[in-house]
Amino acid sequence: MKPGVSVLMPALNEEKTIAGTIERVLQQQDVEVELLVIHGQSVDRTGEILDGIAARDPRVRVIPNPRNLIPIALNLGLNAAGHEFVARIDAHSEVSPDYLSRGVAWLLRNDRLASVGGCRKGVAFTPVGRAIALTLSSPAAIGDSINHFATEPQLTDHASWGVTRAAAARAIGGWDESLLVNEDVDFDHRLIQAGHLIGFDPAMVIGWHVQETLPRLFRQYRRYGRGKGQMIRKNGAGAIRLRHLVPPGFVAAGGLLLVAGLARPAVWLLLAPYGALVALASVKAWRTRDRSAETSAAVLPASFAAVHTGWGLGMLEALAFNRQPYLASGNSQLKTATPTR
Repeated sequence: MKPGVSVLMPALNEEKTIAGTIERVLQQQDVEVELLVIHGQSVDRTGEILDGIAARDPRVRVIPNPRNLIPIALNLGLNAAGHEFVARIDAHSEVSPDYLSRGVAWLLRNDRLASVGGCRKGVAFTPVGRAIALTLSSPAAIGDSINHFATEPQLTDHASWGVTRAAAARAIGGWDESLLVNEDVDFDHRLIQAGHLIGFDPAMVIGWHVQETLPRLFRQYRRYGRGKGQMIRKNGAGAIRLRHLVPPGFVAAGGLLLVAGLARPAVWLLLAPYGALVALASVKAWRTRDRSAETSAAVLPASFAAVHTGWGLGMLEALAFNRQPYLASGNSQLKTATPTR
């Protein structure tokens, strides 16, 4: 008998990608899949697409999410899940055919493991987007976050698109509905606090649809930075890693140098080392590109700067002024004005 996995898929305005994502979930090998799509109040064709898929395949259930928030969606899905294992898979992603079965195999081999996640690879459809994807696979952009580039199976502190024991998820109360962003990192933090382990398997591959423009990349990482700041306000110093502190430190120092340079322009030369490091990181990233697809070389340095400054500014805003993240990185339009809290 195949093990069962309930896939939890929050969805809001995902008409461009959700059909393909669902198809890959339903084609997962060596597991019984129950797909729970928790749908917010989309203004595009997402609802129509979901209704058509659910009418054709009884494994797909659509659960309304009138409050639209991702952690609320995940908890609605967790409450409805009928299998021993659950897996979060976002509606703008692609997972390898054995993603779920590999995750379940890890959990069956080790009772201390509560969750296992895979390696995120950027997917894009334009030259600018492909440059952004290269940036988001570079340690110079995202620090020592092994979920983006590690090549060896290992224990970690966070599982991207985690395959998780449903009982462990319920025991810690699911996802924190007060967090608009970083609810997944907070969830894993609490799993570890409860005595569980979390695994990383690079053979579990996630094709993550990245932003296709620099303004949207900056907005996304500003949102992530605010989310991290809110998580740190909640959990304290135990939730901080060195990579989290570098961007806000850079933004604070860079801002002071820019202001000081208005009076003494020579001060701006102190920003030159950062420019050199970004140039070096861009060259390294460029060498890893897919030469069969056009990629914008000029965008690479700017995308590194967008990630660093967006994250750093957002984190400072959250820590200093308690600013909340935006509802979504992409299209956050809603059909009604239903409150999100």
